Amino acid sequence: MYLEHLRVSGRTDKHIITLAGLLKNMFFEVLGKDTPVESMSYLNDMVPFMRQMQGVSEQTRKPRSQTSVNRYCDYVDAIFNFGVEMKLISSNPMKGRKKAKERPRDVQVNVYDLRRIMDYAEPHIRWAMEVCFNLGTRPGPSELFALRWEHVDFEKSTVRIYATKTKTFRTVPVTPAFLERLREMRDKSQSSYIIEYRGKPVTTIRKSFNTACDLAGIKVPVRMYDLRHLFATTMLSNGADLAAVSKLMGHSTVKMTADVYYHYLEGEKEKAVGKLPSLVGV
Repeated sequence: MYLEHLRVSGRTDKHIITLAGLLKNMFFEVLGKDTPVESMSYLNDMVPFMRQMQGVSEQTRKPRSQTSVNRYCDYVDAIFNFGVEMKLISSNPMKGRKKAKERPRDVQVNVYDLRRIMDYAEPHIRWAMEVCFNLGTRPGPSELFALRWEHVDFEKSTVRIYATKTKTFRTVPVTPAFLERLREMRDKSQSSYIIEYRGKPVTTIRKSFNTACDLAGIKVPVRMYDLRHLFATTMLSNGADLAAVSKLMGHSTVKMTADVYYHYLEGEKEKAVGKLPSLVGV
């Protein structure tokens, strides 16, 4: 019932398929497909469930990250909340759970590394990296691959991005140099999509991106999302306003941006302390 609710609520097919797979292959196995939710309790059922989620992943053969554990528990929590809201169950057995703090991912690549990767990447991968870094898009179908040429305002030097995650539009200004690159690529484009491969829209570039990283000799973990991270940290490190960066990132609040990126604001703490007056007469 919850999956059907997601379908009519406009959630992406990818999200629904992912959740359906987790239910079938993991959640039902741990919780019991035929166990009535009304008989479940936080201590007897949810705590063991969360411990099980912290176990070794069958795919990676390593303990799951706290981020994955939190996400899986959020899925189950949302399903139970839906049941309460629809009056299918009287209470949510997940109630009482405190989400564990996640360790921020340590991005170890820099702009120089990105240039090295681009040197070994296929043309459409290079272009995808360039777009992602200049616009700060979320990589993948949600934002980067959904960009169309109609979203570019060449007169105002802006690109309009729709975020499926927050269901909001944001407008990102572009530099004159990148605007010229957009013009060049539009003239060569064979489709309505900004990121394309042989005239067709792109759905994934992970394998080709990883191959380029290997060829470039990058020894640290790297993913396309790191370009969005560098979009923010590069601007903040060079004195950009936190609220402006938050808007460009498409975050719902400035607090969200500050929690993740504030430590990249070079000299802000020193500047703040410098505003204190002396208590001793000069």
